[in-house]
Amino acid sequence: MKNPLRASKTVVSLTVAAMFLTACGGGSSDSGTASSVGSTNSSGLPSGQLAATMSLGHQLPALATKPVGNQYLAEVVTSASGTSTVADAPAGQDAATYRLTFNESFDAPLDTRVWNTGRTGGVNATNNYQTSDGALQIWPERGADGNHFDRTIDTEGHFSQQYGYFEIEAKLPKGKGVWPAFWLINQTGEKRPEIDILEAYASGEAPWSAPGADGIQSATMYAPVVWNDADSRAGYGKIATPDLAEGFHKYGVKWEPNRITFFFDGVERYAVDASLTGPMHIILDLWFGSASGSPDGSTPTGASNSFTINYVKAWQFR
Repeated sequence: MKNPLRASKTVVSLTVAAMFLTACGGGSSDSGTASSVGSTNSSGLPSGQLAATMSLGHQLPALATKPVGNQYLAEVVTSASGTSTVADAPAGQDAATYRLTFNESFDAPLDTRVWNTGRTGGVNATNNYQTSDGALQIWPERGADGNHFDRTIDTEGHFSQQYGYFEIEAKLPKGKGVWPAFWLINQTGEKRPEIDILEAYASGEAPWSAPGADGIQSATMYAPVVWNDADSRAGYGKIATPDLAEGFHKYGVKWEPNRITFFFDGVERYAVDASLTGPMHIILDLWFGSASGSPDGSTPTGASNSFTINYVKAWQFR
């Protein structure tokens, strides 16, 4: 039976060949002239919201293995003439400007050559993720000790890229304490530059969230954040949205040498002048806390309340 959560995903029949390539650095020569729309770059937040993530950014324990180089698994479409062409483009962008470098549509179990799944949760973790009907689902669950635990799924050591466009299409979970995120980070040197494309707080104080039709809190705003280093924030935005647990939306970032621009459903919503260098890997996670508070017995658990991701894609500038 078809998963109703997948209704927004268009299925296209394509001839696809998978191959490994070497990621190239450098970006567009056009640094862009985008400006913030519907967001703010002020330093104040309501009632101390985002305290955990804004003070030091996300904090991740290091993996036992370090990145082995800028390799990625790319899908290319071969036309009748035999030339490779870009399969698609970021939402709202010109396809001629981009070259597809990473394309994960979750049509099979997670490939451990591409994804790491065990960074957080530890011995307390129970199963709380799956690929189903062409989507990755990560849901709130209680661990072996009865407490909620964080789940992180990332490409460190398998895929990283400097500059370009990164995008997911996703539907967010709801409930007290829920804190889903989509972000990029470089952990290969002493610095920790980071681009948080999506951070949402399902039970944060208004306007971060509001009760849905069932009375359960869900996100009605999200935050993109840019970090020069773990304790040096370059800027953040606050983007008002519809109820993010009610449908799928596209979250994207255009990362150029001197400017970082964030998009919601293909529309520019926030931009900051910042110069971050070095390849970053992709992270999808469902954590608890920060502005969302602590989960409790009211937090819906199970796959019906998932951070559901239809795809993860990355493009490099042509």
